[in-house]
Parts: sequence; C-alpha cells; structure tokens
Amino acid sequence: MLSWGPAGRPWACAGRLGLCPAGAGAHTALQVPSPVSGEEALQSLAMLLLRRLPHLTPELFVSLSQFIPFMAVSDIARLPPALLANESVLAALRTHSARLVPGQKAAFARRLLQAPSLGAVPTWPLGFLRSILPLLPHLPLPCFLQLTPQQVWGLGDAWQLLRLGLAQGRHVASSLANWSRAAGPEPGNRLGTLACFLSPEELQDLAWLRDPRGAVEQSLLACAAAGTLRQHGRVMLALAELLRSTSLATVSPRELLAWRGVLPEMGVGFLERLSAAQLNALLPQLRPTQLTRAQASFLLTWAVWRDNVSVGEAARLCPLLPGLGAASLAAVLAPLQVQGCACLGPALPLLSAAQTASLLQALQRPDGWPRCLLPLLPLQLLRPSAQALWGALWDLNLSWSPQQAQLLWREVGAGTNRSHHTAGALGSLVVGMSCTALQELGREDFLGALRTLYTQPRSLPASLRRCVQEEVLRRPALSREELVWLGPRFLMELPAKLVEMLPDAVMRLVLDHATRQPRSLLALPATRRAVLARGALRSLRLPAGTELSGEVLDQLGPLVGFLGRESVAHVQPESLLPRLGDLQDTCLDVEVATQLGQLLLSERALGAPPSWSLPTLQQLGRLIFLLPLESLRAIPGDLLSRDMVEQLLQSQWDWEQSELGRLCHPPGTLSEGPSPQDVLMAPLVAAAGPGGQAPVPSCADIRATFPAAWSAAQLAAMAPPQLEDCLGLLVQDPVLRPNQLRAVLDQVRQLWGSSRALEPTQTLRLGRLVTQLGEPELQELLLPDWGALSVLGELDGWSPEQMRAVVSTFLRQRGASARDLGLPELVALGHLLCGLPVAELWGLDSWELSKAAPFLGSLSLRCTEQQVEVLAAHLTSSAAFGPADTWGPEIFAEVGTLAAGLPDIVLSALVPEQLWALTPRAIAAVPAPKFAVVFGPAQLRTLSSAQAAAVTLGQRQWLGSAQRRALASAQCEGEAAQDGQGRSRARPQYVFPLPLLLCLPRCLL
Repeated sequence: MLSWGPAGRPWACAGRLGLCPAGAGAHTALQVPSPVSGEEALQSLAMLLLRRLPHLTPELFVSLSQFIPFMAVSDIARLPPALLANESVLAALRTHSARLVPGQKAAFARRLLQAPSLGAVPTWPLGFLRSILPLLPHLPLPCFLQLTPQQVWGLGDAWQLLRLGLAQGRHVASSLANWSRAAGPEPGNRLGTLACFLSPEELQDLAWLRDPRGAVEQSLLACAAAGTLRQHGRVMLALAELLRSTSLATVSPRELLAWRGVLPEMGVGFLERLSAAQLNALLPQLRPTQLTRAQASFLLTWAVWRDNVSVGEAARLCPLLPGLGAASLAAVLAPLQVQGCACLGPALPLLSAAQTASLLQALQRPDGWPRCLLPLLPLQLLRPSAQALWGALWDLNLSWSPQQAQLLWREVGAGTNRSHHTAGALGSLVVGMSCTALQELGREDFLGALRTLYTQPRSLPASLRRCVQEEVLRRPALSREELVWLGPRFLMELPAKLVEMLPDAVMRLVLDHATRQPRSLLALPATRRAVLARGALRSLRLPAGTELSGEVLDQLGPLVGFLGRESVAHVQPESLLPRLGDLQDTCLDVEVATQLGQLLLSERALGAPPSWSLPTLQQLGRLIFLLPLESLRAIPGDLLSRDMVEQLLQSQWDWEQSELGRLCHPPGTLSEGPSPQDVLMAPLVAAAGPGGQAPVPSCADIRATFPAAWSAAQLAAMAPPQLEDCLGLLVQDPVLRPNQLRAVLDQVRQLWGSSRALEPTQTLRLGRLVTQLGEPELQELLLPDWGALSVLGELDGWSPEQMRAVVSTFLRQRGASARDLGLPELVALGHLLCGLPVAELWGLDSWELSKAAPFLGSLSLRCTEQQVEVLAAHLTSSAAFGPADTWGPEIFAEVGTLAAGLPDIVLSALVPEQLWALTPRAIAAVPAPKFAVVFGPAQLRTLSSAQAAAVTLGQRQWLGSAQRRALASAQCEGEAAQDGQGRSRARPQYVFPLPLLLCLPRCLL
C-alpha cells in the first residue's frame, strides 16, 4: 500500500487557512497543510501582504522588497503609480530585477507610466532613465520608440546590459549610428553588440563591414558566435563574404576563433582551405551548433583519419559528433566512454535518430551508457538492464521518458516497499505509476500521490494524466484547501467541466501561474486553454457587455490568446497599442488572431493601412501577418523596402524560434490560397508592371524574404554564384514546392556536373532537393552505410517508386537482405522503411525492429495498410513485445504510429489505460475505413481532447452520426460541441457536488 500522508511530506503545516465545516463536503479526518514552503508559499504570502496593506508607503515597500520577485501581475497593477516613481522604490526594483519574469517587468513599467509627475518620454532626464534601466525594454513599444537620440546616446554603454527586442534594438542602434555621423569614428566602439541590429545598408553607409579586425566587425562576429545574429540573414551573408575575401595566410589561430559563429555560412570549402595548425586550434573551441552537419562530418573524418585519436584528444572531437558516421564511430567510442556526458551532452540535441541509435547499439552494456543517454534508451534495451542501472534510478536529475518511467515503475518500483520515502526518492520515476496503483489509494495517500506527481518537472504520461482526471471525477469532492495545496499545475489539468466550476479565488491562482509559467499553459490541449481563459475572465467579475480594458488584458496575461471570438470583440482597440510588444510574445489561437487583426484596423487603433507610417510597421512586427489580405495589399509600397520586409519576417522568425513559439502549435492546416507573407512579398518579387519582367533574385534578396516567395522560373534564373551562396537556405525550406525544388536542383546539376554517383557529403548538402531525383539517379547514389542512408531517411515526400529505388540501392551496395538490418540501419531507413516490399518486410528481425520502434513510431510513415500490419505483426511476436492484449501503456507510447497496424479485433478491445496511451499521431495513422470499424461511440467518447483533435477529416467522413457525436464530446472533454464563441451549448455532464460549491466561496473569502 502506498503511503503519502502529511507526516511524510516535506512541507510544514502552519495552521489551516479555514477548512470547510464538517458536513459541507470536507473530509474532517484529513489535515492538509497549506503550501508554506518554497516559491509557492512566498507567492501566496506576497499576495496576502499586498492585499492586506492597501496603502503602501515607500518605506514599507522597501522593507518588503524581498517579496518583489513573487508579486502577481494583478497585484502589481494595483500599486500606486506615484509609489513606483520614488527613488528608493526604483532602487529596490533594480536590485531584484534579475529575478523578475518579463510579465512582471512589463506590469511595473506600465504602472510606472501612469505616475502623473513623469511627463512625456522625450522629456525624461538621463538620471531617471538610468534608475529604471531594467524596466526600459519592457516599456510599451510606442513609448520606447519615443526615446530621442540624445537620450539613447546619453545612456552609453548601459545599453549593452539590456536584452532588447528587434524593434527596440533597431531604434537604439540606428539612433547611435546616426548620431555617430557627427561624432567621428569612435561610436563604432560604443555600438558594441547593438551593431547586430543594423541592416547591411546602414553598416555600409558608415564604412563598416570592410575590415574583419574593426570594432564593429568584431561585434558582429561576437553576435554570430553567441547565436544572436540571424543565421540566414543578410548581415550574416555580408559578414561571410568579408571573411572569404580575407587572406587566410594572414589570419592567426586566435583571430580564427572569433570567426566560428560564421562557419555555417562558409561551407565545407572554407574548412578545406585551412591549414592543419588552424584546424587544430579551432576544434577545441567549437560548439556543436556552430557547424553544419556536412562540416562536422568533414572535420570528424579529417581528425579521425589524420591522427590516431587518443583518450586525451577526445575533447576536441566532441563538437563534431553531429557529423558522426559509420566510418568514424569505432574511432571515437573509447574517448567517448571516458569523457561521457561532458562530451555527449551538448551534441545530443543535434544528433540524428540514426546517430543516436548507433551510439546506443555500440555502447550496449549497462556500464557503457553515459547517463545522458539513458533517457533515450528503447524499452527493449532498458528492460534487461533495469536492475543493473539501479544507481541511476535514484538520480533525481535524470529525465526519464514517460514510457521509460512506466516500465521502470513496473519492473523496479513494483517490487519495492513504496512508502512515501521510497516514492519521493524515485524522483521523475514516480510519473510511471500505473493507473491501477493510483486507483487503489485511500484518500490521504491519493492526495499525497497527486501532490508528488504534480511537483515533478516533467509532464505526466498521457494515460496517467487521463487516469487522474477520471479518479478526480469519481471520488468525493476536494475542499478548497486541498485544491490550493495540490497547486495550479494540478488545477490546470482538471477536466474542463470542473475547471469551469472553480471559484474565482482559486481561478486567480491558476491565472497567476499561467502568467509566470506560460509554457505550462501551452502544454495543454486547445480545449483546456479556452476553458481556462473563460474561467479567468469570469473570475474578474466584469459587468455584462463591458469593454475589456488594457488593465484586464494585463491581468489575463497569456490567456488573452485563447479567449473566445465574442470576448475578444469586446477588447478596447486603443488598449492594444501599448501592448503590441506583449502580443508579439503571446501564443494566439487562430480565431483570436483574426479578431485582433480586425481590431487593430479600427480607427481607435491603427486605422486604415494607407495612412500608416514606418513606425507603425516597426511596432506591429509579426502581428502584421494577422491582418486580412486586402489590408496588407493596401499598405503603401514605399514602406515595404527590402530592409523593412526583412525586419517583419525576422520578427516572425524570432517568435517561431523562441521557446514559447516552438510550443505554440497554430491550429488548423495551411490554406490553399496565398499566405500573408506571400501578399507582403508581392511588391518585391513581382514584375514592375503589366508585361514587365519578373526580377531575378540575388542571394541577399532570398535572405531578405524567404525562398518560397520566388517562383520556380525566378529561382532557375539565379546566377550560379548567388545560388551557391544560398544553397544551405534553399535546401532547408520546408514549404518549397516540387517545381521550385526541381528548378534549384537543375541549377545545382550545372554547378556540380552529373548527379551520377553523388558522394554522401554531396547528398547531405542537397537536403530536400534529393527528393526530386529520378529513379535512375537514385539507383546511382553512393550509400555505403547507415550514415549516408539516414540523410535520405530523414526526408519525407518520397513517392513509393523512389523509396523502393533507394532501399534496393542500399541493400545492393551492402550485399544484404532485409533480415540483416540492425537497429542503426532500421532507424536510418526512417521514412524509407516503406520502400521495402511486403515480402521483404516479413523478413525483418522482430527483435531489432522492436528496438527501433521509438524512433520509427515517431514518424508519420507513408506505408500501405498491409505494410503497417506486417510491422505490427513483428512487434506482437514473442521475439518483440508479445501479444498486444498484454501491453502496458508504455509499449503503446513506445511504438507510436506503428500501433495503427494492429488488427481490428485488438484495437477494438483496448482497455481505457491502453487506449489513452495511443499517441495522437497513431490515431491519425489508422486507415479511415478501419478507424470507423474499430472505434465505436463508447471508445471515441473516452479519447482525450488531444487524441480526438488528431482524427483526420478523412476518418471523420467514415464515421456514423453516433460516432461523430461521441468524437465531438471527447474533443470538448465531455461537453457538447462548442458554438462559434467556444462555449458549450449544453450543461456539463458532471459538476462539483453541491456541498463543495457551497463550501469553496466561503473558504476563499
């Protein structure tokens, strides 16, 4: 029996905050402590103090300044503006600014602006600007852009301490550059890294980008080395051209180190020109991110075959691991085993699936795997090693995958005395708890288990998360103190029907957590985000029909992005202008984005595009792509210079590359019509007039826009040297159409000659262009090992004929059959696995395929239904995972999309915990007719909202009316289908029991 009682919790109890009275839904035998330790306690205490002390004096605020990092945005917004203008208060803010999140800094900056004594931004004295230095980047963008050149110049080197956004950096850098025209050459030193915000035209006008040893050029090189200079931007191109023109004989090894951030632009040819002494000096100083895979492969091959690599030399090979291939693998194993994760760790995120699999295979001994590789182990390698890895199981910093945690809990945890001490020591393995184990817990242990689960840094496995939701619905109601103690992460994952019933004060805890940790919000399915947004808005208790002011938007924080269309329509248009910078850093649901685009065009906001000026575009940034296409076409053409277009595109690129941007998955699919980017690019890429000739792009033009903006004919007309300079960018563009890819490929053929017998390094450089090679050309490729094959297997978009040609070429050159394919080869095949005919698929080794399952199961394979069924048959054999009816949820998660090939009778008989473990991609991979047969209304109703959202249009078309209703209910987490405003048209099926509803509001007073 598990025991997570209060006595075993590390949190002390400082008295109850007011339990519900007996008989009102409270469990009187359970004394649940409040969260009185750590960050949660300090946040709660800060909130309590600020609300109990409404009349703060500067002296009192300073005495409480240790609570500044824990203040909620809603409480900051209520501070007296005059208080924040006090010198001692500003000094306290500067002291604690490093611990503030951007949302808190923006709230302080907006509140400070309301101080009546401040006056207009251009009148602020330098002393005051220095006193608010940490808040300057968080001023509303229109206010920041009002800073005068004199103010910018007066702050001097202080700008180097701040992290500025694109529009802010451009404003400051341009102000300094323009001021420098009258001040001589010295400002080049003062610009520092701010020079990285300037355009090539601005740099060249100031006679920079001429000497790689110059102050500004050194600053640009520093930005490139730090990764803050856009990799495929025009400044990077200009910098690369400058370095290529420099005589390498005059460049010392020390100088060469400063160039390392530009190396990806220089290509393999530049490395071939370096001397052995220069290469030897460069290698130990490189980071894996500072090389392309082709460059890493070249350098690793050079280092391995030039020298007999010893253990002491391993460190210089570590940055080159993304170039690992079959030929270099054996040479680096011994050094890797000595250096371990210090060597592997930085390179691991950049390794391909085949490279990772080859390392796992080569180091296949329990004592041979460095700890950073353990979370990547397939279950079939982990299972026999579980006992041997006993020491690693207690490493609380080791991030096991969800399915690994489930397996280890089953293999190791189930055989231990699972007291609260053992469970706490298991660290991240606790998320592997089975649903059955959770269901068997008594109330006190159940609550303790939930607290332990939701304090883990990793999210719960999908099956366990759904199990928790079902158990919360099934068990007696939770009291207010229990809800608060379980924490906001738990509250955010409550079933949607229960979230809508949370009292206002509890909802505000969720709102504050989402503001501090927006990534936790973006990890939730779209339905849950919308429910939380509605609940947060409801908790503010605004009168019906009230316009949503800027203060309301500030309190809602990132939840603004998921309000319903009807709610967004009530936003005051003028309140958006001071918050354009915040909105650029916010994930926006597609309906919210569309509605905000309309509001920005209101006369109360930006007005009609024909009246816009350059600062308008600078303030909009990536938000310009929210506007209707007809509005984009109305923007004055003289504003859309190549530099301005590049700024707007870079704003979007910066967002997509940010942590939140990567988590923000826009709903829906790309439309068939023109995109906003296409419309914005039209003046630059189209012919000047009727009958005119379309411009031929240079590499700089491609970088200022994006490759897909140019037609196949324009790409085909590029000068060969220009195309060569942009080849790395062109072959990576995921949206280039086949005819554009073919146009670029034809150009490359002219540059390289015949495509026959392409070397692996050339194939690597071709990227997506390889998918346009014909079958005869594919049969001539040199594919000597898994390394060369993996370059092709990572690519999607092959035709069945192409896949067969590549696979047959590989097997022929290896003199092998399908049965000879091991873990590295199977993983290297990737998408090309579907190129094996059914008869040859039957010949695969089931054990090897089961080891490759987590890699192959993460792909959306273009196999036929019969091919997928053969793969599933291998996985259910005794040599692999055994019969599917014995699989735990960890195996369904492990095999991913390969589960779509399981027989109809197996899929239709899945128990809930197995069904919940099917990945959304696996759901989408089930053929439509089969999907309609195996999943009846009862099963469809139990799907999670993420699983239900993954059902494809083709699958839906095969469903009956009852199945469609069940699917809609699952997507809305048990509610009826949503209306246009994202609201349910029916009452929730489940609500909190009446005693709880009576208890919670009283307890939260």
